[in-house]
Amino acid sequence: MASPRRSTELRRRGQDSAALFKRIASGDESAFATLYDTTCGLIYGLLLRILGSSETAEQILVTVYQEVWEEAATYDDERERPLTWLVTIAHSRAVARVRADRYSQPHQASLESASGNLMSKSNTDGIISTEQRFVQSAFAELSPAQQHIIELAYFSGLRQNEIAAYMSISLQSVQVGMRAAMRKLREALEYHQLRLA
Repeated sequence: MASPRRSTELRRRGQDSAALFKRIASGDESAFATLYDTTCGLIYGLLLRILGSSETAEQILVTVYQEVWEEAATYDDERERPLTWLVTIAHSRAVARVRADRYSQPHQASLESASGNLMSKSNTDGIISTEQRFVQSAFAELSPAQQHIIELAYFSGLRQNEIAAYMSISLQSVQVGMRAAMRKLREALEYHQLRLA
């Protein structure tokens, strides 16, 4: 269980991040540099896991932070936490790249390596936060089939019908598996948030 000091620290950090985004929206380059310095390792690690190429991950990293600079004014701290917004942008750009690459060249090797992506170790382990460890732990509680469905959707950017074809299961099985997995993850994360509050 998180100590009161840890909970206060997390809330303060969230408020600081929201204030940072407001400063970035007004064109504050030092606020942008602070955001980049504190989050680029995490975002690069996510991109590297999804894309599998350091060169491509670096290219998308630049795109992500360019979008943050240009769109910071659209960030709404009432809707989501700053890091959630940033990770969502990174994930969206990475999946778009995976999908674009899939149509321009064979992508079978990436599909085969998708298994284990969330649970695998990388050179970014030194910067894994408590929240990330909790997500990994919650993910480990899913059935192997649910893990595979989530990995294929999240890390390989496959749509539900593509997952069904790849796994040789019905579309309905994919939909039910994904809904159940997301519900379990959401419940686990909500429980974790309550423990931190």
